[in-house]
Amino acid sequence: MLRAAICLALALLVGCGNGDGTGPKDPSIKPVDLAVAGQTVTKARTAGSAVVLLEQRLTSIFEDGPQRTLAILQSDGQTVHPYMPPPGWSVVDFAVHPSGDISAILTTAREVRIVRLDPNGSIRSDQPFLDPAAATDPFFNYAGGIKDDGALQPALMHDAARLAPLGESLAVVLRTGRNAIVAYRLDPDISGAYRPSWRTLVEPGTSILGEGITSGSFDVFGQLENHLRIYVDVDTSGTLAVSVVNAPMLNFTFRGHAEFFGEAIAASMGALLTRVASADGRRLGSTVIDTHDLAELHGVRATPRGFVLVGRVLSEVRSDGTGWNAFTALVGSDGTPGPYSVVDVDRGDVLFDVAALPSGRYLALGTTGYVQNPTGASISEAAQPLLALLNADGSLAQNLGYIGGARHNQLTTIAPLNGHWLLGGMINGPGTHSGDAQRELIVADGFLREASNLPAE
Repeated sequence: MLRAAICLALALLVGCGNGDGTGPKDPSIKPVDLAVAGQTVTKARTAGSAVVLLEQRLTSIFEDGPQRTLAILQSDGQTVHPYMPPPGWSVVDFAVHPSGDISAILTTAREVRIVRLDPNGSIRSDQPFLDPAAATDPFFNYAGGIKDDGALQPALMHDAARLAPLGESLAVVLRTGRNAIVAYRLDPDISGAYRPSWRTLVEPGTSILGEGITSGSFDVFGQLENHLRIYVDVDTSGTLAVSVVNAPMLNFTFRGHAEFFGEAIAASMGALLTRVASADGRRLGSTVIDTHDLAELHGVRATPRGFVLVGRVLSEVRSDGTGWNAFTALVGSDGTPGPYSVVDVDRGDVLFDVAALPSGRYLALGTTGYVQNPTGASISEAAQPLLALLNADGSLAQNLGYIGGARHNQLTTIAPLNGHWLLGGMINGPGTHSGDAQRELIVADGFLREASNLPAE
C-alpha cells in the first residue's frame, strides 16, 4: 500500500495521565503515525494495544460504494495488515472484541454476511446472515418510494449495517429492504461461528425517498444518503443505543415510530435514539432529539452518563452559504433528554465523532470553515479540520486549532490507545464539484495519528 507523508501540526494544552487516552505512554511503545495515499480513514477502534481501522477509497456519486478495506495496525504503528472482502462484497463496519478478535459485516445490494477474524487477521468464521422475518416486518406506505421485501439492505444503498461489541458477542443493527431498523444479538461458539440470541424491531419500515443533486460528482458528507443511515454504540452496562435522523419528505421516522409504538412526537425535525438491553433485547425506550431545523446525524457514542449524538444542523439559510452549524445532543443512561447545543465555530461546521473526558467534558471532531450552496447540496473544496473541547453540556469551550493540509480536510474518528488519543481522517479531499471534469480529483490522503497533548481534565 502506498504511503504518503502528511504534515499536520497540533498546538494544544499538555495533559496528565488518566488512563483514558490522555496521559504519558511507555516510551518503548512506538507511536501510531499512519499515512495512506489515495484513501481516507473513516473509523478506528482499539482493544488494549490492538488498533483496527477502515480505509476508504472515495467514489463519485456515479460509482458503487462504499469501497472500504479493514486494516489491522501492526506494532510499528505505520503498516497495516489488510482484510479484503470477497469479490462483489463490501466491508461496511467492524467491531473489536476484548480478546482482540474482530467482527466485520459485509454487504451486497441485498445480502449480509458476518466474518470473525482473530487478532492477526486470520478468518475464524465466515457465514451468511439470514433473517426470514425481515420480509414481514411492519411497513407504512406514506409516500411510495422503493423497497425490497426480500433484502437485508435498503434498495437505495447498501451501507446500512452496523456492529457493536457485546464482550465476545456481537450486536448487529440493519436497515432492511423494507426500510425497517432491526437489532440482533449474536453469540459465538468455540470456533467463532455466530448463532442468534434475540431479534428486536427498533423502528418499523416506512416510505423512504431518494435524494439527488442537479450538478456535481461527489457527496462530501454523505448527505444524499444520511436519511438512510443508522448509528449505534453500546455503553459499559450493555445498553445498546440505535439512532436515526428524521428527514422531512425523505424518510418518515417520527411518523412511523409514533404510529407503530403509540408514542406521540411533537417535533418535526431531529433524531430518535432507542435503547435496547443487550442481554435479552428488550426495548428500554426511545428519546426524541428536537433539532428545530433540518439536521443530519453523523455519530452516536456512549459516555459514562449516557449517550451523545453529533451531526450538523441548518440553523439559517444564508446567501453566503454559511448557515450550517454542528450540533451535540445528550441523552441520559435512563433515556432522559439532556442539553442540545448548536456548535458554531467558523462558517460551516459538522461533527463526526466525540469522546468523553473524565471531567465530564468532551473532545469532538469534524470539519469547519466550509460553505454550501444555500439552496442546494454543493459543498466547497476548501474546509479545515475541526478538533474542539466541549463543555459538559455539549456547548463549545475551545477550538483546539488542529491545522490541516490542502483542499478539503476532515477529522472523522477518535479512539483511546495506551493513555493517548488516536485521531483519524483525511487531507486533500474533494468538494462536490472537484471531480466533475476529472474523476481522478475525487481522492484524499488519509491518516491515523497519535496525539499526546490533548486536554485531560
